[in-house]
Parts: sequence; C-alpha cells; structure tokens
Amino acid sequence: QQTEEKTYECPECGKSFSRSSYLSQHQRIHLAKKPFSCSECGKSFTRNSDLIKHQRIHTGEKPYQCTECEKTFSQRSNVIRHQRTHTGEKHYRCDECGKSFSQNSHLIVHQRGHKGEKPLNCSRCEKSFSDHSSLIIHRRVHTGEKPHKCQECGKRFRDSSAIIRHRRVHTGEKPYECTECGRSFRQSSSLVTHMRTHTGEKPYKCPVCGKSFSQSSALTTHRRIHGGKALPLYHGSLLPSPFQCAECGRRCSDHPTLIKHQTTHAEERPYICVECGDSFRRSSALNVHLRIHRGERPYRCEECGKTFRHSSALGAHLRIHVGAKPYECGECGKCFRKSSTLNVHLKIHVAKKPYKCTVETRVFCDRSRLTQCLMRHFQFFESETQE
Repeated sequence: QQTEEKTYECPECGKSFSRSSYLSQHQRIHLAKKPFSCSECGKSFTRNSDLIKHQRIHTGEKPYQCTECEKTFSQRSNVIRHQRTHTGEKHYRCDECGKSFSQNSHLIVHQRGHKGEKPLNCSRCEKSFSDHSSLIIHRRVHTGEKPHKCQECGKRFRDSSAIIRHRRVHTGEKPYECTECGRSFRQSSSLVTHMRTHTGEKPYKCPVCGKSFSQSSALTTHRRIHGGKALPLYHGSLLPSPFQCAECGRRCSDHPTLIKHQTTHAEERPYICVECGDSFRRSSALNVHLRIHRGERPYRCEECGKTFRHSSALGAHLRIHVGAKPYECGECGKCFRKSSTLNVHLKIHVAKKPYKCTVETRVFCDRSRLTQCLMRHFQFFESETQE
C-alpha cells in the first residue's frame, strides 16, 4: 500500500518541503535570521554551508581542481563553469550581436548592455548596475570591506580581479603580449594603451583646444594648461570661457567641469574641527584630519618601524621594501612606485615642452610663461574691442 508523502508548507510564501528541517532552514529567509557569523569579518549567513564557502575567501582554500589545467576554485559550481572554457561549450547566443556564452547568466547580463538596462541599485548612493557581482563589489566602497588579502605584502583589495593584477607586481608576470613588437605588460589596459603607438589612435580629445592624446593621463596633464591660473579660452578662440561659477567667479573650460566645481559649494560640511575650524563632508575625513593635531600616526611599517597618518601613505612606503612599482607607463613600459611620479614622466611623451599656446605655435616648459603669453593676447584683444 502506497502512503501519501508528507509535506511541510511555509505559511509565509506557500512553498512546500519534504522535511521539517528544510522548512526551518527556508524560514530564516523570511525571518532575516542569519545565525552563522564569520569570525574574520563579521558577515552573517542563513546556512552553515554558505559560511563555509565564504570563509574560503579569507583562508584562500580552493578544494575544487580542474582536471584539464589543474586550476583550483573555492566552489564546485565555479570549476564546472570553468571547464567549459576547455570544451568550448557556448550554448547561449545573443540574438542582437551573435556573441555566444558558456552560461545563461552571462548572456542575460550581456543583453542588458544592448538594452541599456541597469536594474540593480545601490541603496546607499542609488548608483545602478547591470549585474549583481558589480553591485556587491561597489557596496564595499561604502562598507570599507576588502576581503581579498595579498599573502606577500598584506595589502587588501575589494575584488578578486584587483588582487590578481596586484600579485603580478611580486611575481613579475606580464601575460599581455603585443603582437606587433612582442613587448609584454602586467595589465590588459596597459597593452591597449601601448597598441595605440602602433595604430596611431588618440581617443582622448581636449574639449578646449581639440588636441588629441593616446592616454587619458596625458590629456589630464595637458588640460592643466587651460586650468588653474592660466587664462581659460573657449574652444581655442581669444574669448574668455563662458562657463563661469556664479558663486565664486571661477571660470571652467567646459560645462561638465563647471557642474563638478559647483558641487563644492552645494555640498554641506557638517563635521567641524574644534582645533582649527576646518570643516569636512564626512566624519571619517574629520577623524583622519584630527591626527594632525593629536600627533597620531597609527599605521606602522613592520619592516623598519616608520609610522604614518594614512594607510595609503604606508602602502606607498611598503613598495620601497618589496620593490613594487605598480604604476606602469603605457607608452614605454617604465614602472614607478607613485602615480604622481608616473604623471611627471608622462610629460616626456606628451612633449618636452607641454605648455602650448592655443593662439600661436609657441610652446613653453612651464605654465607661468604660458599664462603670461595668453594674458598678452587677451589684453590685445580687449584693447582692439575698445577702439
């Protein structure tokens, strides 16, 4: 005689389960119970199995190995997906552009690019994303969570791709090779920038004078000609820039720059230093500032004992001991410890005399001489219009 199978139904959503234990586990979703907490970072989970999976981020444990290439993974589902790269299976095809994918989830995310869909919103800042993983990584900006730790130097990162790129500083690995000249790079972005030396592509255009550059950093360096105390010209003409701030009178080279500048007036600075009166938009910024008055330097180098006020300053200092030079020039491949040193170096590629007058063909080594030249043109223009 066949007995009827007993089912356990969730009173909240009506979902049925074959065991009471499964129902109890499911009900934690509705009750928001997360009894399994990570001792490393404090993150909580509804199931112990999810906690075990999460803890592999901290321990670096990767028990699942690909039989084809011996690459290891922290989760079984990840190794199954990875193995499709060897078999070449791509069952999921985009009807819009014909591109194929090994996973349906990748196709869905890809199709959002055609539709312009970004359905996932950050509850903190309302920024939108097309996929869940990008949203999770973005949230760490607000929480400060950096779960990926480099075992070599102790530096932490928000996402796995960032730590993979960082590890190449220690290993010296340069997997991205130029097919034209054979030069290798640590990052794919550096290879893309380098390839422009062969193709002649200059996608970064100055909105003020129209000059084009192969690197965004080179454009940033160039735009200092038009910014600061230098006379802002409007699209290379002798006319002063029409993008002027009504609050302080500052002139900007274009409308987006003006909008960005105006936010400095609009934003509240509720956190005030009782020592000197300086104000800050965030309490964290005030806390960092207070270290100047207190003489606090909480970040200590274990190698030499030197102390720092900021974690970023300690990070930059540690590169001296490990010999790390993470800032690579896309033009010549030279590496630097600091981004500021790279920016100075880039001027060699921009031009030996980077400050160019937009009225005539003269160029200058420093911005002050360019400013004097532009002021002469402007005074001449004013005298001509007054006659």
